[in-house]
Amino acid sequence: CLPHFSLIPPPVSWAQRNDLIYVIIDVECKDIEQKVTEKTFTFKGVNVLDASKKYDVTLNFLHEVDPEKVTSKNIGRCMEFTIPKKEAGPYWASLTTDKTKLHFLKANFAKWRDESDDEDGDGKDDGMFNNLVSPGSNWNNKFSDFNVDDEEEEDSDDNIPSLSQNDEEEEEGGEGDKEKKVAA
Repeated sequence: CLPHFSLIPPPVSWAQRNDLIYVIIDVECKDIEQKVTEKTFTFKGVNVLDASKKYDVTLNFLHEVDPEKVTSKNIGRCMEFTIPKKEAGPYWASLTTDKTKLHFLKANFAKWRDESDDEDGDGKDDGMFNNLVSPGSNWNNKFSDFNVDDEEEEDSDDNIPSLSQNDEEEEEGGEGDKEKKVAA
């Protein structure tokens, strides 16, 4: 009796730029076969840790790509394919022509960059707070209007109204009344 091998789609993630698509096969495979045409991406492979898991997937691209310029790199636990779009332009609404959500396909947010992000930038992430500090300024004087270190004003809560009736009774009655309340 021969062992039964079923073909399953591997976990796939993707991201895009104006001019290219990233397709990442998120599992370590051997015996890899891949083919990219203007309209499709096909991947076949065998799981390195479990040879009974044979992967096979074909993605039908939403728009055309340039199969001649596809590059790939094996990053240990995954295979990353960089696939140039045939025409640079607006971001695709989805990777594939499929009308239903493919359970094995998800966005790769580590590689994703929004269409509105600076495509001509140096690729360096300045962090989410880069707009707080303008060029030529620094963090030390950015919040100077908070007067955190001013020692001119006393740290006093004398003018803060009481929140409970007990506090008012304690202030009015003085220390001696406290002892009477405890003893009673």
